[in-house]
Amino acid sequence: MASVFVYRGTLYMNIRVNGKQVKRSTGLENTRSNKLYIQQELLPKFIAEATSPVSMNVKLSYYIDKFLQEKKHTLKERTLYRYSSIISKWIYPKYGNVKVACIKVSMLKEYLNQQFSLGKSAKSVELYRTVFSGILQEAVYDGMLASNPFANIKRKKVKKPDITPFSASEVNKLLCATEGWLHNYIGMATHLGLRSGELLGLKWSDIDSKSISIQRTRDFSKDGTPKTCSSVRELPLFKSVKKFIHKQRLLTGDLEYVFVKTDKTPWSNTQWIAQGHWYPLLDRLGLKKRRLYEMRHTFATNMLNSGHYKVNDIARMMGHTTTEYLFNVYSRYIKSEQNAIPLDVNVYE
Repeated sequence: MASVFVYRGTLYMNIRVNGKQVKRSTGLENTRSNKLYIQQELLPKFIAEATSPVSMNVKLSYYIDKFLQEKKHTLKERTLYRYSSIISKWIYPKYGNVKVACIKVSMLKEYLNQQFSLGKSAKSVELYRTVFSGILQEAVYDGMLASNPFANIKRKKVKKPDITPFSASEVNKLLCATEGWLHNYIGMATHLGLRSGELLGLKWSDIDSKSISIQRTRDFSKDGTPKTCSSVRELPLFKSVKKFIHKQRLLTGDLEYVFVKTDKTPWSNTQWIAQGHWYPLLDRLGLKKRRLYEMRHTFATNMLNSGHYKVNDIARMMGHTTTEYLFNVYSRYIKSEQNAIPLDVNVYE
């Protein structure tokens, strides 16, 4: 039996099909005229669609295609690639031919548990969940599912990864052990706090005598827009950075990009730098294995500990709109914060 109900001032249609509730918003306000219009025009069509054999036989593969088509216009290329990889390896082969109406909570729990059994972190499994849930949400929007089954599965708490910035002595150790472009790359990364892709996308035209303009990021052999609007920014040209820029200009000053491969073409992404140069360097120096991205954290922690710069200025240099992120992530690494609690004060006096 189909019915019309009100939720938060909006009229919805509801019908039970094979023991399941199928709901759909009309987008109309709760008025007498709208109710009459729904009863006469919308409800008969909704019943026909919800109970048709075609609707009941739609497979998940249909919504996988819809999901990916929609995400092509909203996600950055690297994120879309990760989503597509998860779908092609872990969702489509096992669930692509499953009818949407037959997807159960137990089936989805099995999907998540499989990822945990393979040793994947809670953060990674949460991404796998996000992708599958997004596909099913497309079916919810179409009225094929009354609600997203993932809503009935409790999330596992995701532990925020610890950052491991380099100390000042470690930075000097890295610089002393390198030469050429890698020396200059490490120097600019640790003295500017750029994201890895921003450093690869840096062009000589972005650098003048007083500042460095961050306008792009580079990944998958393409230039793209920075992570956020605030990531498009102007950085002051610190005296400590000038020596690295000068050395690098002698190497690639006649080219478009600041950092290039041996064939003088720009790097496609940081993977090749990390695997071919960065990790072997850390291993050779006996330093803990850390991502290239840790040099950005290194810049932040050393800037905060120096006491020479305002927190607002550091946030702007890193491309953040507020200082909240800095305090949330880096407070445990700031010496002044560690020693800020007075131990000789009696609060009852």
